[in-house]
Amino acid sequence: MIENENIKTLVKKFYEQKLAHVFLIETNDKKALLKDILAFVKILNCPEEYEPTCKKCNLCHLLNTDSLPSLKIIFPDGQAIKKEQMEDLKSAFSTVPYLTRYNCYIINDAEKFNNSSANTMLKFIEEPEENIVGFLITNNKENVIHTIKSRCEIIKAQYETKASQLIKMEIKELAEQYLYKLEVEKSKSILYNKIILDEKLEKEDLCSIFQTILSIYLQRLHGITLENNLTKLNLLSQENIIKRIYLVNEIIERLNYNVNVNLLLDYFALSLEG
Repeated sequence: MIENENIKTLVKKFYEQKLAHVFLIETNDKKALLKDILAFVKILNCPEEYEPTCKKCNLCHLLNTDSLPSLKIIFPDGQAIKKEQMEDLKSAFSTVPYLTRYNCYIINDAEKFNNSSANTMLKFIEEPEENIVGFLITNNKENVIHTIKSRCEIIKAQYETKASQLIKMEIKELAEQYLYKLEVEKSKSILYNKIILDEKLEKEDLCSIFQTILSIYLQRLHGITLENNLTKLNLLSQENIIKRIYLVNEIIERLNYNVNVNLLLDYFALSLEG
């Protein structure tokens, strides 16, 4: 199954017959993107309506075992993508595919085209064949040679990495702990602000904390019962919840400007106590 939403849109374009012939895809996770592209190639070439569990033909097996003649996956040869690699690709796709609808190619690290390979590639994509679809993968589209980039449909495919998942968990825990101190242990709220600041959190992290706090208040507004240390918030009236939502939105907005963070956090704590 395709994970990334932007790659899923290609399926819709395919069924609407609006598919481009070459895509430049910028991503933060090349491995995850390659998996999604291969899933899309299965959909492109399925002789019937694609189902992941279907075993009516051996197309998926050939693709999974890197044995499909009409799919070429290219990695840089050393430090660069070489001219010879592009010539081999052109030669391989000079005929109509006999097992699939499309000849498909995937070029990893598209920022590593050199001038020779880029010129050869340009001749390949400037006169596109209807039965060829290409995918160029990069972690930074700005590093891709302009002449190549200008001839591609550009897509961004971001993935949630394990590191980002961990950061989200830490932010959630910090937000819940911070809210507990302010809403339950109100007498320590100003003091706890200093602890937050001593952790040397960036403004971006503080914004994420307040976004999480906002989502907690919104849960209560929509009638969701809070658990663990935040059960006291279940006793708040709708009026007080709405006031807190306005307050948190104000904090988030002001964090985007050059403000004194110490004073802003104290203002937040005092507003909750008032």
